[in-house]
Amino acid sequence: MKYYVIGDDGQKYGPADLALLNSWIAEGRLMPTQQLEDESSGMRIAAGAVQGLNFPLQNPQSVAAAQQAANPPTPGASPYASGASPYANQGAQPYQSYARQVGDDGSGDLKVAYICAAIGFFCCFSFIPAFIYLNKATSKGNPNAGTAKLVIWIIVAVWLAVGVFRAFYVFNHMPNFANPPIR
Repeated sequence: MKYYVIGDDGQKYGPADLALLNSWIAEGRLMPTQQLEDESSGMRIAAGAVQGLNFPLQNPQSVAAAQQAANPPTPGASPYASGASPYANQGAQPYQSYARQVGDDGSGDLKVAYICAAIGFFCCFSFIPAFIYLNKATSKGNPNAGTAKLVIWIIVAVWLAVGVFRAFYVFNHMPNFANPPIR
């Protein structure tokens, strides 16, 4: 299993497997009271309740106090940020930061993009928000964003083709006032 560490700054770091989490425990970077998020289910749990993590049998507050006394924190710096750890040069791997919101993979943005594209078939200006929401879903890492982009471009192409066909139809069926028909 892999877990994300929820930092004091609210950011998610990881994912990390149990071996890496245990190395962070040994380095004093992970406390039993910190929240972990299961990578597959998204459920949060205190690190001390995760099976397979080996915390020392000391009081967590005393471990944290000893760690803070040995390495006083820099104001405004997160101990999980890349390079902020005093152990960064000792072979420890820094956490990877994930800035996206928990549980937001852009599915809602993708639905709005599809709706705007469908409306865009009748009103071309709603293609603009369709592409805006499509870009939001893409930036959030939605795996279906590529397919949605293709579908929306097909809708735009069909809209253009129908418009060109209507223009030719109307042009060919206009009355010819220069040469009126003889009756």
